[in-house]
Amino acid sequence: MDSLYTRWSILATGGAIGDVLFLFCSGYTLLLSNKKENFIDWYKRRIIRIYPSVIVCSIVAILFSGTYDIDFLALVGGEFIVAIMIYYAIIYFIKTYAVNKIPMIIVLCGLVSLFVYIFLFPYKYETGVKGLYGTSTLFRWLPYFAFMLFGAWIGQNRSKLTFSIRTDVLMLLISGIVFYGVQLAAKLYPPVAPSQIVTLIPLMGVVYYGYKSCNAAFWTKAYQSRIGGPIILTISGLCLESYLIQGCLFTTKMNSIFPFNLIIMVVIVLIVAYICKCLSNLLIQSFRNDRYDWKSIFKLY
Repeated sequence: MDSLYTRWSILATGGAIGDVLFLFCSGYTLLLSNKKENFIDWYKRRIIRIYPSVIVCSIVAILFSGTYDIDFLALVGGEFIVAIMIYYAIIYFIKTYAVNKIPMIIVLCGLVSLFVYIFLFPYKYETGVKGLYGTSTLFRWLPYFAFMLFGAWIGQNRSKLTFSIRTDVLMLLISGIVFYGVQLAAKLYPPVAPSQIVTLIPLMGVVYYGYKSCNAAFWTKAYQSRIGGPIILTISGLCLESYLIQGCLFTTKMNSIFPFNLIIMVVIVLIVAYICKCLSNLLIQSFRNDRYDWKSIFKLY
């Protein structure tokens, strides 16, 4: 989506905040249940939720692109899907055998990421233009796992948290400014590029204080309202399909009306994502012995 920001594209981060928010929320919900399952059954549910959408979105992407060609990585969902499927496998064993060690594992993940970045990562300066995140390198998937674990830990300890809307929003703004500020400096001044690794700290702050800010009474009222609730549930229910299909829909033809092009593009992505989700539900039900439940196929959330 970076190309849609026109002259402001230098502020784009390749979807870093969206990626880690998805991982945080995924980790948050994965460990809420204490239901005992073997690995095969637990992992199968992840596959059934994700890969019908991957298959459908891949086919729709081919139709939209008109190239009628797709590589293997796209067929399995791209980097993001491959990464989270690996994360899911690791999370199961952490949940089963080391659920009380999550903070220690988060720290270990951070230390390993730092070691790899300092001693093994060769593109510290090359990522200055595109940023450390986005599709320029695969390094981000190493520290990103810590965000999923962080979500799991917050989910387990949510009752122990205290909330202050003013403080939380202020810290959210500060974290966002530092996160974007360091990356902007790295893009404008190449010698600063290697310091982008420190943006993982304010990025964690964006996630943490974003979560705390969302616990404000305002959002609770919005969620419980007749209009706000369905909007929130619809958007959240289409996150996976939106991610999978967005790449083939983005166009710079509306850049002349920036920033309205972003709004229009989001609406288009959500509409096509909904169509893909319906087709995915249809695909899932096609492999069952039961009769089609058309209401569940077309439901928004």
